Amino acid sequence: MLKPLLIITTILFFIGAGLYYFHESSNFNKSPKLAQSNQKLLKELNTKSLDRIKIFGNGSRVDLVQLQGGGWKEQSLNYEADILSIQDLLVNLSKISLGDLVTDNPDYHERFQLLDPPDNIDLWEKERHGFALNLLRGDGTSIVYLLLGKERINGPGQYIRQAGSDKIYLIPEPLLIYSEADDWLRKDLLALESKHIQRLDLQKVDNSSFSISRVDDKSDWVNEPENSELIEKSKINRALSRLEDLTFSKLYKNNEVTQELTEQNYKEGSLSVTLFDGSVYSLIFKKNVSVDENYLLSLRMGISLEASGNPDTNDSKLRKEMEEFNQRVNSRLFEISSWEAKELLFSD
Repeated sequence: MLKPLLIITTILFFIGAGLYYFHESSNFNKSPKLAQSNQKLLKELNTKSLDRIKIFGNGSRVDLVQLQGGGWKEQSLNYEADILSIQDLLVNLSKISLGDLVTDNPDYHERFQLLDPPDNIDLWEKERHGFALNLLRGDGTSIVYLLLGKERINGPGQYIRQAGSDKIYLIPEPLLIYSEADDWLRKDLLALESKHIQRLDLQKVDNSSFSISRVDDKSDWVNEPENSELIEKSKINRALSRLEDLTFSKLYKNNEVTQELTEQNYKEGSLSVTLFDGSVYSLIFKKNVSVDENYLLSLRMGISLEASGNPDTNDSKLRKEMEEFNQRVNSRLFEISSWEAKELLFSD
């Protein structure tokens, strides 16, 4: 008699435990019955004391540093950061209102992907860790150190907690941030107005070359030498349009590009762009065989000999522009799409 009762008791125990777990699990995912507190995460975000922004997630790190003269740079790539992206992040962060307290039990940190980030980047796991966002002052202390966990399953929202606290809150809207350093960079390379371009000199990989020039922005383009076949006007317009808005998708560190990619046999050509003010932009293209046939681009700015010897040329202004441009792009390799490169190389 005891044996059947023991079996029934055991079965009821497991059924009860399962129902309790399901009930508790549902409570985390269904809409909270209590009104949200609408308490701001940050009463005031003092950007004047902000010196650095560190982001860690998805197995990568971003380190944004504010410069003394204004602007930002991404430290690991040592390249200028996009100020608008940083401003958007700070605005969105200042708008965050905390919902209800979900739990203050540290045992739930892993469940909501809110474990403290590991020191070793290789130990980051998507199912256990979220994104870490740390805003720091100049002395290294945190203004706010936020851990962003998983998004809510049934409805909008995201689970968050502050580093050093066990309290997990549900915020109404997810705070989406980039975890790749390239996503925070200033992506524009050239913005040359077509009316300012006087001459284009193209050198192709097969050693063929051609040049086109014009007297002023109202004149037609002419070939050099004049008896050579005129380049199609549509190709010229596509190249000019690309020079007005040339951006890159990825910046390579010097040690990330293998030696074979820098060899002559991967060179696809070069384009020299001369403006009416005497400035000259040199673009060298190499095919990046390792990434979807995209191209690697290096740039440099100079001043033509005619302009440097012309008393009407504003030499000091040009030299300042040249120094600033070359400081930003010199010894860098930028990845651009194949269609952008082909437009600039006048290829079909």
